[in-house]
Amino acid sequence: SDDALDDANSNRLENPYLDTNRNSPDRQPQLSEPYAHANNISSNASLSTATQTHEVRMPMYLPTFKPATGCTNASDFIVRCFVARLRSGITVVKHGRSRWCKSRLRILHIHPDGRSLSWKPAMGEPTSSRRPPKLDLSTCQEVRHAWSPDPLNPMFTGTPILRQKCEAANAHKSFALIFRKRTVDITAVTADQCKVLMEGFSALCFRLQVASLAGRGGANQKKKDEEEATTTASVTLTNNSKK
Repeated sequence: SDDALDDANSNRLENPYLDTNRNSPDRQPQLSEPYAHANNISSNASLSTATQTHEVRMPMYLPTFKPATGCTNASDFIVRCFVARLRSGITVVKHGRSRWCKSRLRILHIHPDGRSLSWKPAMGEPTSSRRPPKLDLSTCQEVRHAWSPDPLNPMFTGTPILRQKCEAANAHKSFALIFRKRTVDITAVTADQCKVLMEGFSALCFRLQVASLAGRGGANQKKKDEEEATTTASVTLTNNSKK
């Protein structure tokens, strides 16, 4: 009814992080492909293990990682273009974890290894003597929009830091990278930039984790083969000594 719709809209305006419309397909902006203008960006060898195939368009499901809602494209092209942008630096508003730490403009950048994320103060922002964290994106557990449900607080969306520090008017262009012991809470400059970042981080983290799992599988198989070879040699020596 109209009264129910008015009540739902009123709740969203009063608290944009209250999950009043959890099952609606329109609850979060769908992500588009924002890289059509970047056809000439070259590849980088450091990403070879994370981008072995040319096209990965599938529901991005891993037991260890959850992409942002609507992200299903982890193609080689998306990953390489996004990493090229990160190498140049992407300016965003980063919300500090301490309740006394202000939200500041920061430049996100990726290290030469193609997987470690850091940030530095934007021009004009105060600097700190402390070195910023270096976070391994292959250990990221989720890319979560500010309007996506918070599993630890099912009645709310986003993260505790976003709910505390992100203004309601900016929730539509905010998201967080979820790690095991911390979150990186970000408000983009524009809604379009937010879509680019969420899709890019979702694709990159997914591909890095797939490559990591494949590497561990190969290492486990090699170890198993070596153990079998050792066992076979041991049995052979035992049989020969009995003759």
